[in-house]
Amino acid sequence: MYEILMKDIRAHKKFIIAYISILLVVAVFVSPFFGFGGMFVKASEETVPTEETIYSLSQMFIGPSIKNLAGAYASVVGVSAEPFTALLFLGLMENINRACGSPLHIVSTPAGNPIVLLVMALFFLASKLMKSFETTKVFGLCTLGELEKYLGLVFILVLGILNVVGITDMFAQNTVSAASAPVTASPQSVALGIFGTLFSVFMALVSVVVFLVIKTVFFGLDALQSCFSFIPFSGALFEIFKTVFVIVVISVNILFPWVGVAINIIVFLICCLLFRFFLGVEEFLRKIYIKPFIARLRGFNDEIPLVYSNVPKFIKKYCEANEINYNIAIPAYCFKKKEAEGFKMKFMDKIWILNTEEGPVFLTKKGFKNIQKYELFGKEKKYYLKKEFRFIEIFSNPKDELFKKKDLRAVISVEYVKRFEELCEMFSFENYHVVKENLKLSKKEEKLQRREERKEKIKEKVSAFTDSAVEKLKPAYTKVRNALPFKKDDEI
Repeated sequence: MYEILMKDIRAHKKFIIAYISILLVVAVFVSPFFGFGGMFVKASEETVPTEETIYSLSQMFIGPSIKNLAGAYASVVGVSAEPFTALLFLGLMENINRACGSPLHIVSTPAGNPIVLLVMALFFLASKLMKSFETTKVFGLCTLGELEKYLGLVFILVLGILNVVGITDMFAQNTVSAASAPVTASPQSVALGIFGTLFSVFMALVSVVVFLVIKTVFFGLDALQSCFSFIPFSGALFEIFKTVFVIVVISVNILFPWVGVAINIIVFLICCLLFRFFLGVEEFLRKIYIKPFIARLRGFNDEIPLVYSNVPKFIKKYCEANEINYNIAIPAYCFKKKEAEGFKMKFMDKIWILNTEEGPVFLTKKGFKNIQKYELFGKEKKYYLKKEFRFIEIFSNPKDELFKKKDLRAVISVEYVKRFEELCEMFSFENYHVVKENLKLSKKEEKLQRREERKEKIKEKVSAFTDSAVEKLKPAYTKVRNALPFKKDDEI
């Protein structure tokens, strides 16, 4: 799990470095120790002994400061799970608290702005309605779901900056007050000021990591819920559950900060355990549904490269070590693996399909160094490429059982639909649609042939019946003609 988490963090490396830089700059400029004029703080004329200073600082650190810190980040878990719900609830709580004379210690956030609150309410209703019905759920995930993710991330970033400003100032001011330096800040207060600055930046960074982990898990849960769409009202019940969960978590964090901290840690640890699985689910949904959906709006690219822009290092190293040349490298996702018994892959597992000099192969990485390879050539099976609205499917079927069964199924993004025929030719896969059309034509020919055969059989039966009737009636006809008083025609 740690490796997967670090891989996901490395994927956002530039963004995280930029965010840390901003936090450090903000922390430095708001700190009384590092800001303009911050090195000179007026205080009492008497100096407090070092023992009393350390005692006061330790009491300050383990007392109200940590409680305030817990309150400052009380909304992180809720916003990570359901941004629209959390922001709407936070905004309502802030406004109600303000109207009642602020009896609760609630950190002010942008969600409390009436205009922001109204916008959140509209987004919340639209999102819940679309996700509650299976016919609109995927569309909701592709549109408002993406907006919700980025809005939640922006809120976490802004919250981190605001908390850096508040926590750094709180630590520094309390430190100076506790140290009671005469004119200039003491070394202890400066050291604690630096610690407070770095700690506030660290907490802001942790909140981003918490958001990425929890949001990934809940996004994956949204995707898996679609598998139970056959159960009536399952979508609506799932949305109600998520809404209640977010409201309860945020309420506990506001009313009971210490209990809230414990709940937040438990939720985060559970999500860490589930992160590896749901990261794959999220990637599958994004690469197969969301990204192609957005690409469809602007039109698919007919020159999309067949060698993916970010081919993993393990693919490149493996091919270099085994002297494998490839002209196609596309990410695919497993749907069914009955045929590939020695190739371990599960539903929605990511694999890579490469077209080598020998033929197409599947490659995947299991564990740290175990790379599995499955060849799609040299077998007594035919492989087909089929384009659908959702994705492009690769499948095989048992011999002499055309399209009735599928032993292997994998899907790639529908973004490659403009190069579908080219993929069929380069992979040497059968074009499913051409084969099926030919099958339809052959079936029509068979129907016509059977129809003609039936007609011929009917004609034969009618002819046989007629001949039999003539043979049976001929003696009677002869007797009747002989008994007639007029001459026969051949006698006239």
